[in-house]
Amino acid sequence: MIDWFLTRFLQRKALKKVVNPHHGRFVSLHDAVKVGFIVNADNTGSAKAVHELRQELQKRRIEYCGICVDLRKKPLGEPEFLSTPFMTIIHKDNLNWYGLPDEKIVSEFILDHFDILIDMTSGKRIFAVDYILSRADVSLRIGITDKSPSPYDMTISAGKDSAGNAGELMKSIIIYLTTIHTDKKK
Repeated sequence: MIDWFLTRFLQRKALKKVVNPHHGRFVSLHDAVKVGFIVNADNTGSAKAVHELRQELQKRRIEYCGICVDLRKKPLGEPEFLSTPFMTIIHKDNLNWYGLPDEKIVSEFILDHFDILIDMTSGKRIFAVDYILSRADVSLRIGITDKSPSPYDMTISAGKDSAGNAGELMKSIIIYLTTIHTDKKK
């Protein structure tokens, strides 16, 4: 019980140290230059959602990169979640004892500017994901949540069957992002 309180205390302290003011700005997929995403390998359908997103971004010639949080004891090694130039994997051994991700692994992702960052981790919140979200340089944060308040500029309602519907949720996000009209000041 004391370990839990100490862990939560250290997690809150780490988040308070982050000084990265976020001013959300809606960006359409047409205007996006770089898109980032964060997925939880434990969620069913995440690999399909990543595949859908990659196809759409490649078709539009938009740069992308992502982080996959895989906290399972035995990672299954899905092809979409293997370390590639566009995907960084965070395993349990890449976290310190209270959940802070190794700076060497996330620093490149955090220092990049993303026009759109999509958090596809639904269900129980993962501290490493919350930490990355708070540190990332992002114009528009999109997330799947059913809780309030949320750290996102736009939320997609997950509903009860969100675990199996990751691909459908990704299609909804893409459709929405293609219909956003932003006024560019020239």
